[in-house]
Amino acid sequence: MDKTFIKAFREIVRKEIIKKNTVEISGFGRFEVIHQKQHQKKKENGQLVMMPPRDFVVFSPEDSGDQ
Repeated sequence: MDKTFIKAFREIVRKEIIKKNTVEISGFGRFEVIHQKQHQKKKENGQLVMMPPRDFVVFSPEDSGDQ
């Protein structure tokens, strides 16, 4: 793969992820945005803190079934 292709591929995936769309590539896997709601978290000292909502990207490789 050349650098131009990789740069274009990365930009397309980035734009779709920003729009919170799933990007699925046959034979490779899927990139998707997961939303985590606001929640409480207990620190090591026992103090409860509110964690803000956030989005994060998860990659799930496609199971090729070649076993």
